[in-house]
Amino acid sequence: MPRRIGILGGTFDPVHVGHLILASCACDQLRTDEFVLIPNSRSPLKTAEPVAPFADRLEMLRLALEESDQISASDIEGLRGGVSYMVDTLNVLRDIHPGAELHLVLGSDSVKDLLRWKDAQTVLRLARLAVVARDGQVPGDVPDGTSVIQMPRIDISASLIRRRVAEGSSIDFLTPVSVVSYIRRIGLYRSC
Repeated sequence: MPRRIGILGGTFDPVHVGHLILASCACDQLRTDEFVLIPNSRSPLKTAEPVAPFADRLEMLRLALEESDQISASDIEGLRGGVSYMVDTLNVLRDIHPGAELHLVLGSDSVKDLLRWKDAQTVLRLARLAVVARDGQVPGDVPDGTSVIQMPRIDISASLIRRRVAEGSSIDFLTPVSVVSYIRRIGLYRSC
């Protein structure tokens, strides 16, 4: 039986408990052997640059995942630099893990943009798609064979955390304690 590897890409600026709960739910429901969170260097579909540099976003992910045996963070897209295209990342993962079954996890909002991705058909050939159901609802335009990830609704966003830090408000419990400490120590997001 091939190894099953789950993949969740994103900006993670910063990582928050919603990302972590999603990764945990996806691990369980997809029965992955390994699950990787991959911060992008620069998203091709977002006009704004990430607020925090790649190295800080990767470090926050690593801190958040210190206690996990199954979920890890990858620097694949940061090492490559430039605009991050999932097709390139999946090709690298295929080379690193030949014969593995890759499962790409997307939020229902990302599915809408899937056809705008570089080489979208190749992405769908390289990885099985898994979509997060929001409020139990799955978008109607998902490709055949797509898995559905059920998870509780969590109304936390990275932009909320950045805004709260800039306002001087607490971000306790929105992201792991180690990430809160890192944000304070480095002084991230104070001027957002």
